Amino acid sequence: MCDDRSVANWGTSTYGNPCCECGFAWTTPIDVGTALVLDVVNSIKEQVASSTGNERHPQLGWSVRAYVCHVGDNLRIWAERLAGVLDGGAVQVHGYDEQKLARARHYDGISLEAALLALSRAVGDWYDVVARSPRSGVVMVHSERGELTLSDVVALNAHDCLHHYWDIETILGRAER
Repeated sequence: MCDDRSVANWGTSTYGNPCCECGFAWTTPIDVGTALVLDVVNSIKEQVASSTGNERHPQLGWSVRAYVCHVGDNLRIWAERLAGVLDGGAVQVHGYDEQKLARARHYDGISLEAALLALSRAVGDWYDVVARSPRSGVVMVHSERGELTLSDVVALNAHDCLHHYWDIETILGRAER
């Protein structure tokens, strides 16, 4: 986590602006954020081409394969939330415990190839629902982050993708930041 916690915006106050680790700018336009998410599959596939998926870094909690699984799960969860709102469901959404989800799914028991396939499908599902979502107004109300527009959701998701891509780079000894 970053030292600058003075800004009210959740992303900025939690990670800095730009993010002090991965460099994501919270002012990234929705189209750029969407493109970043769409590119994550190819970017991660290139990054892990010579990886077993088992690699770890002492300062990070998960293996390469676990980060791939998490990125896919997170995108799928946000796609489900957006789809629910679009289909007339409740606009109130709640956080989830990513550590409990990782344990329940046993991320390190999933092959890297399967994790990449799941990530690819999650990105496709995510993009489909983002493309159908309204670009203005409140889309949902998150129990911890408050009112979220589509732009907010895309920024949160793009940051998650970029940040965990950076985590994978760090594990593999390729991060420049």
